[in-house]
Amino acid sequence: MATLNEIELSEVKIEELSLNFKETPRQDHSMTPVELCYFDDFATTLVVDAVLNFSTHKMCKKRRYLYGDEQRVARELMERFRKDQDWTPAIYGFLNMRSVRSFIEKLAFNKQLEFRDHIIRFLNVFHHDSGYTIQECTRYSLEGNQGAKLVATRAWYRGDKIQRLSGVVCLLSTQDEDTILQPEGSDFSVMYSNRKRCSTLWLGPGAYINHDCRPTCEFVSHGSTAHIRVLRDMVAGDEITCFYGSEFFGPKNMDCECLTCEKTKRGKFSTSDEEENDEPSALSEKRIKYGLRSRSRV
Repeated sequence: MATLNEIELSEVKIEELSLNFKETPRQDHSMTPVELCYFDDFATTLVVDAVLNFSTHKMCKKRRYLYGDEQRVARELMERFRKDQDWTPAIYGFLNMRSVRSFIEKLAFNKQLEFRDHIIRFLNVFHHDSGYTIQECTRYSLEGNQGAKLVATRAWYRGDKIQRLSGVVCLLSTQDEDTILQPEGSDFSVMYSNRKRCSTLWLGPGAYINHDCRPTCEFVSHGSTAHIRVLRDMVAGDEITCFYGSEFFGPKNMDCECLTCEKTKRGKFSTSDEEENDEPSALSEKRIKYGLRSRSRV
């Protein structure tokens, strides 16, 4: 049982975490792949799922994050944040939830900061100045036709950096891959780095960016994070998309369901049997197995 001093210290920490922060967290981090998985699952549960009202992608699908009626509390906090855009009550409210306090009390203070910053990354998805937001997406059969997409809420022009949209990256060892990746679909957030010749875990708000064979944006790596750069002019309502790789959805992306493939009758919308007769290469088999996004910039 916690003593009074421990409870008071926890309150002081929560207040400090809620008052001293940056709206756009620093780019570097010290999260391990496992920590990033837990932090991301918890943050998406609190912020994104509370708005979309369904469970979006999770790395640890069997783990339960919220107690009792905390889903209702999270929804109320997000309704208030979207209306008044006040960061401190939202951060304080999340960190003071029983499930969150139980989680962060076990962390060192620098990890508590990183967990708080990861929540802030997702709060930016619903900030009026972000220039984008998240919506439900029913396009992709691999997600059971219930997923999410990021869309612009203002005009963006070629070369722009979407400042409040980021991805968080961790290099994966072979052991990490065996520990983290699950056949149920947790591999959606793994890219293959041609430059570093290893797999990298890709989470944060940027993980909600869907693939398109004619993308509107691209990933630009900064070591442990990546920002999003605009490739084609966009107006409000346009989807923010990136190119995952030429064989992410099977050889020659033969199973791709993106909007461009639908318009051009390619990928899964193709009426030709030519692609079905192609034999996948060894590298293709690796990418099919893990769903690796091949990006030389990562």
